[in-house]
Amino acid sequence: MTTIAISLNKKLLVTLAALTLVCTAGAVRAEDMPGMDRGKMGSDKKEAKEPAKESVGTAKKGAEKLEISITDKGFEPDKVEVKKGQPVELVFTRKTDQTCIKEVVLDNGASKIQKPLPLNTPVVIKTKFTKAGDLKYACTMNMFSGTVKVQ
Repeated sequence: MTTIAISLNKKLLVTLAALTLVCTAGAVRAEDMPGMDRGKMGSDKKEAKEPAKESVGTAKKGAEKLEISITDKGFEPDKVEVKKGQPVELVFTRKTDQTCIKEVVLDNGASKIQKPLPLNTPVVIKTKFTKAGDLKYACTMNMFSGTVKVQ
């Protein structure tokens, strides 16, 4: 092999090793987070003494703005309620760099809207939800998500 080919092979191996480490670290963190499905793993799971309270945001009559924070726990609140056809402003603010939530993908019933989420910068998505039911917002890796209940 030539020196260039050997050098490229080494760089490729280092890149693949780094990517594997990053993915593994993200998967381990996801297993330890509340609300993440651990499947049959986690025989050493600690039982919560008190069930976690669900946080639900509601767009009330006259209010069209819902604020959703991105924290170490994921989207907060992870459930919001809106009226079908009502104009809504969802304001996403990423307050941590410790999750994979760097962008949000929002299903409004008619299309999917994807927006980058810069750290500590509110990102406004103005939309109407055209379909009743439970619609989803999530990170691009679909590891963290929330629900928009459209009534």
